[in-house]
Amino acid sequence: MDYQNRKNLLPIREQLNNIQEFAVWFLQKNPLGMDKEAFIQAKKEIIAILQDIVSAIEENDYVLMHDAITYGVMEYLKACNPELVEAE
Repeated sequence: MDYQNRKNLLPIREQLNNIQEFAVWFLQKNPLGMDKEAFIQAKKEIIAILQDIVSAIEENDYVLMHDAITYGVMEYLKACNPELVEAE
């Protein structure tokens, strides 16, 4: 991995506690009021996203980390907090 990609991972690593807190909150509270089946699927997706983040860190895989954050965590954050979409 080149220096720039490693450098890009640093801000994400600094936010891992926040990502973990969000995931725990989401998994415990069902903040979107999903029906049981949809919530079970969402929980599986959140856990898979967290596993991708761990793998990305272990493997220094910038692409996997980017995808897990951009297409995983951020999508759930936006769904739970629509104001994030307006901020973009």
